[in-house]
Amino acid sequence: MFKKIVLCSFLIAFSFSLFSFSVLAEEEINIPAEELDVEEPGILSWFQNAFDTVQLWVTRDLVKKSELELKKASRQLVKAREFVQNNADDQNLQNRFNKIDEKYQGFINGINNRIEQFKEENPDSDKFKNFLDKYTRHQMLHQEIMQKLEEQVPEAVMEKIQEKRQEHLEEFGEVMNRLQEREEFKERLNNILNDQQQRVESRVRAMNIIEELEECAGEGIKETIQELKQEKKEIFQELNNKKGNN
Repeated sequence: MFKKIVLCSFLIAFSFSLFSFSVLAEEEINIPAEELDVEEPGILSWFQNAFDTVQLWVTRDLVKKSELELKKASRQLVKAREFVQNNADDQNLQNRFNKIDEKYQGFINGINNRIEQFKEENPDSDKFKNFLDKYTRHQMLHQEIMQKLEEQVPEAVMEKIQEKRQEHLEEFGEVMNRLQEREEFKERLNNILNDQQQRVESRVRAMNIIEELEECAGEGIKETIQELKQEKKEIFQELNNKKGNN
């Protein structure tokens, strides 16, 4: 009888430890590179990036070019994440981040210019609308990656990453305001907040990013987000409750 009690106690303790570990792993997990349609840094990523560069040269499709540049921008952030994880105390960390961010910004500028041109020529294109869905989702993921980088680096570097992240967020808001109607943008943001396939942490961070965008964006985007928060106050309340429980 005593042995059975000891065995049951051991199994309960072991099961609890596994559960605690799984919760911790869920909290600390990074956004998979595959979620951004790219590869983890390595030789495969290098070759795929080179192949995408060639495709950029030869394709004339503006949306296809934008999709390729979005991949290249995502690779820069995945590269930055790997470098910070392995070299968080590197004295040259800020210089390395500045170089990566410069490349990232170049790709984002290319995307913004192309999709604005494409919209002028094809205002009702489904291809354009589908790309905006992806672009909005990936920009939220980019912001989440940069937020996590801020939490892993020394204060001086953190301030620089935060400054650049907010610049990217403001620019994203301005571009989205020019490219789509208010109801379309609200729907895209709402879809991100309501995506049950995403981890709770990502949805809470997305909410925080949207609220941060409300603070830093121009009047058009500010009013759009205020309307979204009023119309979808239940989902904001739900995520705020989850945020308070974490």
